[in-house]
Amino acid sequence: MTCSACHQGLPADARFCPACGTPAAPGAERPVPAAVPGLPLPEDKRKPVTVLFCDMVGSTALSGALDPETLRTVTLRWFGLMSAEIEARGGTPEKFIGDAVMAVFGVPHVHEDDARRALTAALGIREALERFNAELERGLGLRIGVRIGVNTGQVVAGSDATARQALVSGETVNVAARLEQNAGPGEILIGPQTLSAAGPTVSVEEVGPLALKGKADRVPAYRLLALGADDPELLRRFDVAFVGRRAELARLAEEAEAARRGARLLHLAGEAGTGKTRLVREWRSRANASGRLVHGAGRCRGYGDHGSLAPLADAVRPVLAQAPPSADGHQDDAALGVLAAGLLDDGTPNVPLEEMCAALAAVLARAARTCRPVLLLDDWHWAPPLLVRAVELLYLRLGDAPVLIVCVGRPGGAAPPPAAIPLRLEGLDREESARLAAELTGTPGAPVAARLLDRAEGNPLYLEQLLLPADDSAPALPGDELPPTLQALLGARIGALNPAERFVLDIACVVGREFDPVEVARLAATAPGATAPQEGDEPPTVLPVLQRLRRRRLVEPVDTGPRSPYRFAGGLVQEVAYASLSKRAKAERHEQASRLPSVTAAGDAAVGGHLERACRLRAALGLIDDRTTLLRARAATVLGRAGAQAVARSDLTWADSLLGRSVELAEPDAPGAVAALRRLGEVRVALGRTEEGTALLRRVVTEGAVPVEAAHARLALAVQDPGAALASVARAALPVFEAAGDRVGQARARLRLGQQRQSTGRHEEADRELVRALDQAVAAGAEPERAAALGAVGVSLWRGPEPVAAAIDRCRALLAAHGGGRPTVGVTLNCPLAVLLALDDRPGEAHAALAEAARLAADLAYAEAGVFLPVFRATVTALAGRRVEALRLLADADAEAERLGAGGMRVAIALETGRLLLDEGRVLEAAERLLPAARADALARADTVDLAGLRARLAAADGRGEEALAAADEAVATAALSDSPLLRATAALDRARVLASLGAPSRAEAEARRAEEHFSDKGHQPGVRVARTLLGAPVGVQARTTTTEKAS
Repeated sequence: MTCSACHQGLPADARFCPACGTPAAPGAERPVPAAVPGLPLPEDKRKPVTVLFCDMVGSTALSGALDPETLRTVTLRWFGLMSAEIEARGGTPEKFIGDAVMAVFGVPHVHEDDARRALTAALGIREALERFNAELERGLGLRIGVRIGVNTGQVVAGSDATARQALVSGETVNVAARLEQNAGPGEILIGPQTLSAAGPTVSVEEVGPLALKGKADRVPAYRLLALGADDPELLRRFDVAFVGRRAELARLAEEAEAARRGARLLHLAGEAGTGKTRLVREWRSRANASGRLVHGAGRCRGYGDHGSLAPLADAVRPVLAQAPPSADGHQDDAALGVLAAGLLDDGTPNVPLEEMCAALAAVLARAARTCRPVLLLDDWHWAPPLLVRAVELLYLRLGDAPVLIVCVGRPGGAAPPPAAIPLRLEGLDREESARLAAELTGTPGAPVAARLLDRAEGNPLYLEQLLLPADDSAPALPGDELPPTLQALLGARIGALNPAERFVLDIACVVGREFDPVEVARLAATAPGATAPQEGDEPPTVLPVLQRLRRRRLVEPVDTGPRSPYRFAGGLVQEVAYASLSKRAKAERHEQASRLPSVTAAGDAAVGGHLERACRLRAALGLIDDRTTLLRARAATVLGRAGAQAVARSDLTWADSLLGRSVELAEPDAPGAVAALRRLGEVRVALGRTEEGTALLRRVVTEGAVPVEAAHARLALAVQDPGAALASVARAALPVFEAAGDRVGQARARLRLGQQRQSTGRHEEADRELVRALDQAVAAGAEPERAAALGAVGVSLWRGPEPVAAAIDRCRALLAAHGGGRPTVGVTLNCPLAVLLALDDRPGEAHAALAEAARLAADLAYAEAGVFLPVFRATVTALAGRRVEALRLLADADAEAERLGAGGMRVAIALETGRLLLDEGRVLEAAERLLPAARADALARADTVDLAGLRARLAAADGRGEEALAAADEAVATAALSDSPLLRATAALDRARVLASLGAPSRAEAEARRAEEHFSDKGHQPGVRVARTLLGAPVGVQARTTTTEKAS
């Protein structure tokens, strides 16, 4: 059967000619389409089209000048001329409205040059009108005029072959109509997308942005002047084979061989379609001949419905499953346990990243004794920063283990791991492209293939898609069917599938890049008239279709097993198929996909992602009904639950995304909505987005619908506000938490009460309150609160009366009891432990503890780590006598605290900086630096003592003796209210220096001895030396309290 208009051969199931778009003749003898019983015809699709509007000018005057029968004859002849020009270029007249016509280019069949065809038709209409006007003028003494508007964009399209109509709707149609209305007689106005799509040979002049009815913003418009010549190419599409890439295959083989001697890390980069995945697959196929390589592959994604390390987990699982057991049968249960609880469970760093990577390296190294593991990480351009760091750490940990890691991605995305060996994949050269074309056509040197080489630009996927037929029985497409880009090529292939194939592809693209045929069959069974397969049965309606799609290189099985899942042959195939679905179809299928076993097994983030898309798509269609409301509520709940899980896993970036989406979807009075809002506020504060986080927390307090959540928010806000009465807020919140049985809230409130006692210098009382907070946190399984309570206990061990040696022992015992697998605990305890070690003159151990804290903090994404870590480093450095270095660290910390709005930390930094400057003799700088602390509204007791002592020293340096003594006495008296020997020693030492500078040596000596006693009681070795230096005594003698005495 051939087309009646262009005489091209028609596919067996064609309803329209694929060359010119002319509907097949109604009633013509055609074979029945290769469909599957029970599957519906395709729904309306979203696609890019070009719309042409043409209206007659002066039709009212014409109707008054002509007899009705003559007018009808003229009008019908004019409609015929317009239709002929439109249909000759493959367009479809959609409707005739009065004396106007609307035509569509791109329905039912997409062409690469639909925009150009529309412009050619517009110019043809104008030329046909000139010829028609010559006839009218000779016969009737009149002329008619037209104006034309053309616009390109997305529409929802359907088709009715029997009515010879293409049914389209969307803003693109409206803009085309408005452009036509703004055109003058004889003018053709086109939109900006039409100008871009039609190519460089279009000649236009800009008419300026136009104010079009119904459009809020002005629309750029152009007057069409001419269209340059085009030379369409005659092309065919066939199946594809692997050719070339000898150098790249050899390089991969060399790296695999090098991996025998130790781990190797490669980064294979190339533009989309250059054949990266195909190259790696070919190399794997050849390397598998040795029987020793065991491959695992994972793919990074551009959306956040999985943990940050999920691609690595996906690559590791098959290696662990396929690797033969070691010769002695030994399994590293501890390492596997670490991986099973985090990485292999949900792709999150459940333990410190370095610990996880060490465990993974140990497991892979053991597997490498009997095989050669290869980890492939595809689509690396979407790799999150945590994955980049994890791969780098894993590679460094693997050392001599014969493991090869290959990261495959496009340039311009995520950076490769710093240690990765770069391998760039360029397009095929001219000779290789020609060889590939010869493989595809089976006729070396064929002209059709030769003309494709320039257009394909060495991109194998472009060349493959250009030559691959969309249907096994389809004839060669004419040259004007060649789409210019890969997306257009894939769209043309997908659009030409028969109904059953298209329906299955449409379902699969919603499920994901990889899909289970059984699950696709069950989704297909929801269509009217379809029958769902019974449990355990083969899905007969899907597997034959998948086999046909496989032959057309649209999908492929993941493995060779009879129950193998399938995947799309390329990510762009899935993207193009998904983009062409109507919003209604996407909404229906996302809702159905949320209940699939594979999706529910993937966790709340995956389920919530499908539910979220379903409700958003329905809302975009204006379907704000009970069903949409229910979907929205379910999505908000599930995403909120997933966000809470991510917080517990310390994956704050993922938690921010999940909780943000939950809050956006949730109704204010929905169960769990306020909790999600509060958690989101806390997460954003922790990430350094303080203003956003506090604004959300204030919303929770203002709305106050849930007392427990409001209490949590008030407490979190009080922590951020240095002027807030934190202890009062905590005391008010505690009974609310107790009444609700909220152990997390109780832990938080008691933590703040303990910290309030710390601020008054009552560390023994604080310790008792903090232990109660710790107990509640442990009982609730609240890891952040556990870490915070332990960190506060560490601060009291540092500043309180507990001797240094005993404090170090207790700190380490707490680390042993609570630190395993809890990086936040490692951070909060190692910092005060480092100071205690520095007080005991163990600087090497102190810096090691700080390095461990910094390593753990780097993987937690806590913004405040940039403040407190430099402060602790400065403290340890100053205790070692390196004051200039300590000042630099404090300046860094202050800059970060200012950026985060951490006012309380800035006061402490100012006091410490002022003291170091005074010790350096930089009096004027010290006075200026202490101004922020002097202006603070409320200071902790320790800060009050510190500030008074420093003010005394500044006054003494300025010769204001009476003021200096009064401030020094104030410092000593206030310190006496504290149980902190460090605070009492510091106040006494400041008073001794003031007295010495004022010429009272005996009184200065007495104060220095008191300072020495307090330092000695604590076991503060650097402090003892400072006091003895002031006394003029030998400084090499240890403090009075020996290690043995302190331990007892």
